[in-house]
Amino acid sequence: MTSLIDCVIVGGGPAGLTAALYLARYRRSVRVFDFGESRARLIPVTRNLPGFPLGIGGEAWLANLRDQLRPYNVSPENAKVKSIRPFGSGFEIEYRPTHVSEEEAARSVRAKRVLLASGIRDGLPAVANACELTRRGLLRLCPICDGYETDGQRIAMLGPARCTLAHAVFMRTFTRDVSVVASDLKTLSADEVSLAAANGITLIELSTLEAPERANSGVQIFSTDGTAHIFDSVYPVMGCHPETEVLELEVERDDEGMVITDKHQRTSVEHLYAAGDIVNTINQISVASGEAAIAATAIHKSLPHNAR
Repeated sequence: MTSLIDCVIVGGGPAGLTAALYLARYRRSVRVFDFGESRARLIPVTRNLPGFPLGIGGEAWLANLRDQLRPYNVSPENAKVKSIRPFGSGFEIEYRPTHVSEEEAARSVRAKRVLLASGIRDGLPAVANACELTRRGLLRLCPICDGYETDGQRIAMLGPARCTLAHAVFMRTFTRDVSVVASDLKTLSADEVSLAAANGITLIELSTLEAPERANSGVQIFSTDGTAHIFDSVYPVMGCHPETEVLELEVERDDEGMVITDKHQRTSVEHLYAAGDIVNTINQISVASGEAAIAATAIHKSLPHNAR
């Protein structure tokens, strides 16, 4: 058991690392637990991040942030947080380093404040190498981030028909060739079918999806009539799951299970903050970083003054 520290950050993605940097510069004691599953690591190249006109890979950007933290002796710890529970006016966080076997006892630390920056887990198609396809840009997760890059490409929106159609209409801002691929097309109303037609959106009843065998191949989707369709990229519209299983306390959420915060990123639990994709805002690196800066500053101000 270690002594009480100022803040534990759960998650080493854009929000977690940015918050750690702010708190370190505020001269606060902070530990970052990172299980290595930030969705940012899958981004092949993001061209939607201010200040990088040629783009930057997600993992390279995260590495830059870790380098920024190094002078403050803050290094994200490769560990999975097992539980967060109240302890006095703060929290007790149980965690297990990734190099430690499940048979060994978990470790714990106590903190005055906790920032949840553990992100979300995206729903992906049932193909064996979905993460690798995402790194190659064949599966894409964020039309807001990279939709503009699809001009002239053939794009599939994959998922439940009604929700996927709404996303397909949005994608028509960027490219003319957009299809809805779903196994439940019969759930679409006549008005929704007309909406698809009016926007030039093709409706394809899904049979199977096959990952490309060659590096320069597109994603192949077979419809129920046996026709093969080749797409440059596929956007899964299959929902996401906030990574909040570690909480052993009730925190207010919205209808989608995302954590609700106020303008200072405070949750309904005193001294518990949240930032990034785990909060239901636009899932963007710039947004996560902004929320992290707000949260870190609020955390700093909520703690006893630490004048030199």
